[in-house]
Amino acid sequence: MSMQAFSWDYWYVFPYAIFVAIVANASGFSGAVLFQPFFNFVLKLPIANSIATGVATETIGMSSGAARYFGMKKIDVAAVKTLLPATLLGVGLGLYLFVKVDRNILRLLVGLVVGGIAFYQFWRVGKGLFGERESADLGRLGKRRWVSIFAGLFSACTGTGVAEMSQPLLEQQGELATKRANATAIFLEALADWTITIVNLKLGNIRPEILIFSASGVLIGGQIGAALSPYLPDRILKSIFAVAILFIGGVYVVTALQKLLGH
Repeated sequence: MSMQAFSWDYWYVFPYAIFVAIVANASGFSGAVLFQPFFNFVLKLPIANSIATGVATETIGMSSGAARYFGMKKIDVAAVKTLLPATLLGVGLGLYLFVKVDRNILRLLVGLVVGGIAFYQFWRVGKGLFGERESADLGRLGKRRWVSIFAGLFSACTGTGVAEMSQPLLEQQGELATKRANATAIFLEALADWTITIVNLKLGNIRPEILIFSASGVLIGGQIGAALSPYLPDRILKSIFAVAILFIGGVYVVTALQKLLGH
């Protein structure tokens, strides 16, 4: 997009992006789950553009937050190395399916999966079950790394998956402390998102006139969210995470069923 073509038409995306990035980076879910409905329902973008622009925005925001977390030494690098190969394998499969499979079927599946994760997170909050380790149990985590294949696949197809599925995996199977699980999941999401975004750029699915505002907002919000995280109680962080992904899971299921049933 040239400077001559620059427009302020989407200026209001900027403050919304700051808010989303603060919440997402503080509590460990991917910002795309809140950008996609906004782009699709409010800005009326086609679903492919909503997903691609949402992931591109998330790529910037998660990278901003991940860089801050890395500097704060909050990321379990060994856990990242354990899950990243499977995550990237899933991303590759997902990018193939992105252009081959009805996205509404994928959205329905993701909605059901993350909705189930949300209810499980609420149950763990109610029981007071939180990870406590500073370093993940790599033995237990390695046995569940296959989950990361689906996480990467879902993220590439729908923009939702890596953070939402990695955070519970790291905390429940790896027994990693909640805040470290959040930070590590965000780092994984950022790495996966760069691959997805590069492909979407080549496919021409990203809307730069919107991305310029959303990316600017998440750069700021990502830093603020990561800085706030250490001061928020684990119970609040997990509750925010569960509420956010339950909401988006419900949106995905309802909208996908409407499309599939022809309503």
